[in-house]
Amino acid sequence: MSALGAQALAAPDLTPVKAWIAQQAGVKSLIVDIKQERHLRTVKKPLESAGRFWFVRDGAFRWQAGDPPKLVAVMNPADEFSVIYPMKKTAEVFSKAAVEREDAGQGIAFLRAGFPANLEDFQRRFEVTEITSADGWDTVEVKPAGEGSSFAVRKLVLSLNQQTRRLGAMQIHLRDGSWINNTVTGLQENPAIPASQFSYDLSGYAVKRQ
Repeated sequence: MSALGAQALAAPDLTPVKAWIAQQAGVKSLIVDIKQERHLRTVKKPLESAGRFWFVRDGAFRWQAGDPPKLVAVMNPADEFSVIYPMKKTAEVFSKAAVEREDAGQGIAFLRAGFPANLEDFQRRFEVTEITSADGWDTVEVKPAGEGSSFAVRKLVLSLNQQTRRLGAMQIHLRDGSWINNTVTGLQENPAIPASQFSYDLSGYAVKRQ
């Protein structure tokens, strides 16, 4: 095999990923403000919205997009996952068993992708395909581990700050050619988050349960 061929097959140096995960070792909770740009194949100008993400290390999280919120996704400590559309008064609730199935579990893995507990946990979900460095940032491309044709997400691109070792942005590239860029605009580490943040009153909603 030529030297060029050997280089092409070489696994990426995971030093930036290890440093990023190590930086989060003492983080038990997070509140992250995000600017989201959704790039669609049929629309020239990206669709912009603001979002916020609440996260605790025991697995509970809440994702809210739009102001007022158009979408709320909540995982409670009992591993029940809800996707809520407040403006339409509709919601879909996944039981723990449903969450463990491929589609629901995959979606949750992507929401948690920026906050892995350890390298082993990250590598169970994702395969690092390329790492590049420029202008103070490490760019890490990953794809879902065990990727198959049924997976909607083609790859993720993580932007890691080389000084702070924190996540600055995450791009989600879909198989239909569209992609979503999530840029971190604010970050609170280890805030006190009330348990009520991980529940949602669905009174008056049309609810589909799985």
